[in-house]
Amino acid sequence: MARARQMELWRPGRDVPFLVLCAAVALSMLRSTDQPSIDVPLAGTELALVPADLALAALGALAAVRLLGRGALPRPARRITLAAAAFSGWLLLSSASNGADAVVGAAKFLEFGLLALGVVLFVRRRIQLWLLVGVLVALTVAALAYALVGFVERPGRRQPSFLGEHDFAALATMSLTLALASLYVRECRFRRLALVAGVAGALGVVLAAALAGLLGLYLAIAAIVGIAALRGTVTRRALAVTLLTAVAVTAGSVSLRSGDLGFLNQWFAAEEDAAPGRYAAGWSQRLVYSYVGGRIFLDNPVLGTGWHGELPPSEFARYLPDARRRFPDQPSNYFPPTDRDFIPQQTYDQVLYELGLVGALLFLVLAAVTVRTVVGVARRWPRDGPDEAAAFVGVAWVASLAGALAGAALFGGIPLAAIFWLTLGVAALLPSLVPPEP
Repeated sequence: MARARQMELWRPGRDVPFLVLCAAVALSMLRSTDQPSIDVPLAGTELALVPADLALAALGALAAVRLLGRGALPRPARRITLAAAAFSGWLLLSSASNGADAVVGAAKFLEFGLLALGVVLFVRRRIQLWLLVGVLVALTVAALAYALVGFVERPGRRQPSFLGEHDFAALATMSLTLALASLYVRECRFRRLALVAGVAGALGVVLAAALAGLLGLYLAIAAIVGIAALRGTVTRRALAVTLLTAVAVTAGSVSLRSGDLGFLNQWFAAEEDAAPGRYAAGWSQRLVYSYVGGRIFLDNPVLGTGWHGELPPSEFARYLPDARRRFPDQPSNYFPPTDRDFIPQQTYDQVLYELGLVGALLFLVLAAVTVRTVVGVARRWPRDGPDEAAAFVGVAWVASLAGALAGAALFGGIPLAAIFWLTLGVAALLPSLVPPEP
């Protein structure tokens, strides 16, 4: 029996397109700036090719062959795929008005969409979904090990690992939610995997110390508990462990970020300690950037500036005098410099001022279709099977992504962009994996 189980596990894992997908996922979790690259001249700019690009190109070629053979995507995945294609099309089209650099930046972000397509086409069995989850857990463990080395060298400081703080937090939250979901099911195919995912995920979220990561964790917990209530699988033990985990992770994260809650410290500081700018950091700077982004949007409400990724000074410099008057107590280094590009701080306002109301509407449609799909899967998935935890994966990952996007913007070459598309791919895939009712 044990041998038969091992054969069942590894046979689908040896499928070549699936292996290429896993390799592309792993390489996409490394920042492109940390990978060896070759610069290729293209239309007056340079395109940096890294190993992740090659893996994604191979994945795209395999996807094209599969689509030409089948002629169509699996029917359950089409709604999310069409919504994602509409958003992607507008993003790429809007970048065309901003020159070759913007188009290349848009293409580098959109190429991660091949991960979503690969998940839909090449994850054909539930066991393959768990193998893919295992890859993500292994990446979380590797990132945690790297972060622990950094923490030993620099105690008391948050750790970006090899991903970046927000990217590390997003990946760790995905692993942690798998462990939390396993608390609300009677059977779990891979209990040990869930245990490893829980420990590595919790420590990863703490060390990354991203407040948006905490928000993503809270949203994921709310989604898991809400779905468990609908499915009638809530227990006191599961709720207690979930609550204790949330409290412990929050305490650890906040302890590493106590100096970065500038706007709260300023409000609650004693009068003699409330010197202007004394506590300015982290989210205080985000408030400044959000104000500037809001002004950009108000002057370009319908179409936005067009996709830049990072905005050139010509798009934002004229709003800085008003921003300094609006936030007179903030130090000068918390305002975007006029001799460098403006780096968006979160996805939601980035979509507004770069893609306008048109892009925001397409983004909302994509979000609504995705949420509806994963909630539908969670409600339809049969109870008491060995794969029941998969019923929670979609809602948990989508919820955690919603929080992560509040703390970081989307660019090509960063792991969070890969996580964005990977989450959409899993959401689109799950309806095809729902077991038949017994």
